[in-house]
Amino acid sequence: MAITNQKKRTLAERMYIDDGHTGKYIAEFLGVSEQTVTRWKKGRKGEDDWDTRRAEVLAAPHKIKELLLKQLKLVSEGEKATIDADALAKISKVMEAVSAKTSVQVVLSVFKEFDNFMAEQDPETAITFLKWHKKFILHKASME
Repeated sequence: MAITNQKKRTLAERMYIDDGHTGKYIAEFLGVSEQTVTRWKKGRKGEDDWDTRRAEVLAAPHKIKELLLKQLKLVSEGEKATIDADALAKISKVMEAVSAKTSVQVVLSVFKEFDNFMAEQDPETAITFLKWHKKFILHKASME
């Protein structure tokens, strides 16, 4: 059964924004041209481009936690930390403290965890949820 272009675009979006893959890798993986991925990366009308959205995801709490855990592993293996983890942790804590409502980054983090869980349970339903999660995130972002 062939995967539709819409599903390829949705998958490409997740691979680029959430997983950090390159456009070239995504094109090869999905069997589309690099030009197609480049066009997709520009985003749809009314959306931020994928590079902007990728930067937002990288600032999400789950990504900061991943970064801190990598640093912890380095230190536990006798290596030097490659970032100022104390400063990063302090900034993250302040950001959470000043936010009186759930930020888009937190919503993204929770949705990502849920979507990964659903993809293992029922991939087709996960794709449906992804569409609604995206709409909710855009709605939430427009309110900030």
